[in-house]
Amino acid sequence: MTYDFAVIGAGVSGITSAITLAKKGFHVALLEKADRTAPLVRGFSRRGIHFDTGFHYTGGLGSGQPLDVFFRYLGISDRIVSFQYDEDGFDLFSCENPGFEFRFPTGYNRLQETLGEAFPRERGAIANYLAQVRSMCASIPYLNLNMEIDPNGALQRVLGPTLQETLDALSGNALLKSLLSTHSLLYGVSCNEVAFAQHAAIVGSYYESVHGIRGGGASLARAFDGRLAELGVDVLCNSKVTGLSISNGGALSGVRLEGGDSLACRGAIATIHPRLIPELAPEGTFRPAYRKRLGTFEETISAFACFAATKMPIPTLAKTNRFLIPDTESIYQLGSRPIGRAPLYLTAAYKNGETNPQGFIGICPTLFSAVSAWESSSFGNRPEEYRLYKEQALARMQAQIERAYPDITGNVQFIEGSTPLTIRDFCSTPLGGLYGAKHMVGQFNPHSATRIPGLFLAGQAIVAPGLMGAIISGFLACGTLLGHDFMRRELKACC
Repeated sequence: MTYDFAVIGAGVSGITSAITLAKKGFHVALLEKADRTAPLVRGFSRRGIHFDTGFHYTGGLGSGQPLDVFFRYLGISDRIVSFQYDEDGFDLFSCENPGFEFRFPTGYNRLQETLGEAFPRERGAIANYLAQVRSMCASIPYLNLNMEIDPNGALQRVLGPTLQETLDALSGNALLKSLLSTHSLLYGVSCNEVAFAQHAAIVGSYYESVHGIRGGGASLARAFDGRLAELGVDVLCNSKVTGLSISNGGALSGVRLEGGDSLACRGAIATIHPRLIPELAPEGTFRPAYRKRLGTFEETISAFACFAATKMPIPTLAKTNRFLIPDTESIYQLGSRPIGRAPLYLTAAYKNGETNPQGFIGICPTLFSAVSAWESSSFGNRPEEYRLYKEQALARMQAQIERAYPDITGNVQFIEGSTPLTIRDFCSTPLGGLYGAKHMVGQFNPHSATRIPGLFLAGQAIVAPGLMGAIISGFLACGTLLGHDFMRRELKACC
């Protein structure tokens, strides 16, 4: 059997690609090395509490907003139940030194007003910053379906200015700049590295609206599974792709699987980490310079994460997240501070059917070098030194959380942790990057099209991290195949 397309990787970008192609009548095989689709989005459960790993909350899901349109096009809107986060404070920002708290409200006008009340001398800078964010979002195709595709548009995200440069030009207030940079924890690149355009593309949707999904990422994964089955996509789990087959004419003709099997196809979309692409292609297929570029991409920050159950519910954590920074400098170099004295992101974990959290997830930016001494070990087979490191790091992280948040102090019943090695092994990222390859000034990430006819790329490294970025990358790959004007007309029909 020959498929029209094979999609390598059944994460969000791969599923988006597979659904889009199947909607147009193509025979599609979706290949995933794990035993289930969307393994990172699904999360896991302990003691009856569901812990999300790859999805926590999202922007742009309000009625008629980009993600709402995307979900309608993908045919999953009626398969999920979304809920709105606290409009008066979807994110709580806390700084320990100086002591300061700020609740992010939804809506640009309300955000501008609330920021202006907190920083009355910075009203002009705040208005300028938010105007630039809105303008940048309006210039991005697929976020704005009326915007033409500009091949040079991506240069804004490579040649700068950085977020830090933009904020430095607007204000000298260190606290305000740290506050406006705090969402860098959502994409894993420090504000002195990320382009302002990339930052705006991500935070702009959160400024518009913020939603969660009942049942978290597991519900989203089930919705995707139902749609894939409805469209007749052949989902082949436990199918690790180990190579690409190239015809005598140089075009892609199939993929090779672990164990020796092959699957013939006329085209493929690969959603794996860019560093892994050269390993699949025969020697000489890519130019040495391209192979070198893919192999030297910098990674987004990794993390130490904790997953905790609490004795009593935490209603104050419902429909809001918490960002904690020790001081205004700590947000600039993610991963440079030791666990317990580093920036921290905290989000809720729920029992099935409950509306008040019975647990939480804490994420602390951490460099892979913290665990590199044990990088040759594998999951379930780590040495005693690693176990002690993890135990001590978990204790420091719990102490930081309980020190900062009285409603959690003494309430922790059960806690587990994961390290950059855990993320490396489960996310298939070489250095445990939370969001794969960085989007940073000076790093030219790959385009959807490749020099192999029939091979296209999608995934977080192509457009942006997170649910929105992964979905857009799938549309971008399919638009490269089918035509961007056609793709956008299809999406507009769902507005």
